[in-house]
Amino acid sequence: MRPLGTRVNDFMQAPAAAAMFVLAGRLGLRAGRLAEPATATALASTALRDLNPWTGEAAADRARAIALVQPLRDLVTAVVTDPRNTWWSAPLDRGAQLLLTGQDDPQRDPMHLPGAHAELSCGISDWDAVYPVHQVRLQVSSMARVYEVNSAADWHRLVQRYGDPATHPGSDDNLRDAAGIDNGPAPTWSTVADDYDGVHLTLAGLLTGLYVPHTTEKASTTLWAWNWESTHWLRSVFTSATTLDDLPEAPEDPGYYRP
Repeated sequence: MRPLGTRVNDFMQAPAAAAMFVLAGRLGLRAGRLAEPATATALASTALRDLNPWTGEAAADRARAIALVQPLRDLVTAVVTDPRNTWWSAPLDRGAQLLLTGQDDPQRDPMHLPGAHAELSCGISDWDAVYPVHQVRLQVSSMARVYEVNSAADWHRLVQRYGDPATHPGSDDNLRDAAGIDNGPAPTWSTVADDYDGVHLTLAGLLTGLYVPHTTEKASTTLWAWNWESTHWLRSVFTSATTLDDLPEAPEDPGYYRP
C-alpha cells in the first residue's frame, strides 16, 4: 500500500475531492458520515456541479477548492484511514450494475448492448433523461475482464497503452479556453476491447482523478468527461437482467448540501 501521506495528498490536491471535503467540513460531517453512500454521493455530486468546466471560471474554482481544503487535513486523513470507506476504491461489484434508460432513449435488450453504459447512480451528466426512467439490474459474468481506474495515474496508463493520436490527438481549443483543461489523448476503445470488457471508474478514481493532469515523458492526460462512478462496457458480459421499478421522477436535489 502507498504511504498514508501520499494517499491523503491525492485527495487534497484533487479539485473534486477537495470541494467535497470542504462541503463536509462546513456541514460538520465526520469520517463516519462520509462512509454512508447516500451522504458521500450527495456531497460528490454537489462538488461536481460546482466544478462545471463550462462556467468560464472553472480553473479558478478548482484552485479555490484546493486552497480551501488545506486546513481540513485531519478530516481527510480520518476518511482515508477509516475502514468503512474502503468501498470508495472497491473493484466492480458484479451484482450491482444498474442500467438506466430514459423514456425517450433507445429501448434495447439489456442482455445484448453493444457498448452498454451501466451506472451505479445517476449523477450530473449530459444525459437529459425523460421520466419515467427504466431500471434494470445486471449481473456481470465472473469471467468479465474489467480495468479499474482508481487514480489519474490509472487513467494515464490506460491512455498510454491504448491511445492513438490518429483517432484522438487531444483537446480542442474550446476546452482549453473555457476550462483551462488539456485532457490530452484518449484510449481507442476498440483497441481496449481486445483486452478488456469494461472500464470501471471508482468513486476514489472520480474524486482523485477528475481534472487532475498526469504527465510522463510521452504524454500528459487529464480525466475530465466522466461524471460518476460508472463502468463503460465495451461488450455485453451480463448473465442475467432483472427489471426493477421505474423511477417516476428525478431524485430530490440534495440542495441542503450546497454551501
